[in-house]
Amino acid sequence: MSKIFSKENIFIIEEKLNSKEYFFKLIAKKAKELDFIADEKACFEGILYRENQSTTGFEDGFAIPHCKDATVKSAKLLLFKTPEIAWDSLDGKPITISHCLLMPENANNDHIKLLSKVARALIDENYRKAIKEASVEEIYQLVANKMEM
Repeated sequence: MSKIFSKENIFIIEEKLNSKEYFFKLIAKKAKELDFIADEKACFEGILYRENQSTTGFEDGFAIPHCKDATVKSAKLLLFKTPEIAWDSLDGKPITISHCLLMPENANNDHIKLLSKVARALIDENYRKAIKEASVEEIYQLVANKMEM
């Protein structure tokens, strides 16, 4: 899991984000700063493309935006805690916690495995509640325990 997720992949954002598209740009910017991707614009477009296929908004304030594209150097999981972002989530509520997946274009099996692990984690009400109240260190431990690979 340490290759996919580390403490540096956790972001607590205080500023109000005006739209999910702005948030997607922020995800791409952070991914580029961490050298997880080759092209910030391609990453943004990949996340937006996926969102336009069907919502990645789960429920209870959680989303799983993701990009599967050649710009992604290796599989990564980023976690963002943000103020409320308007989203077409399954329960119609805004999003505050996002598990963001970045997957290389050819990572079909890994993509499905990681997406399934995140989705299963989000079904767990205790996990959702704990993440909402957790510090960066606690988030890291919670996610690492749920996503062991």
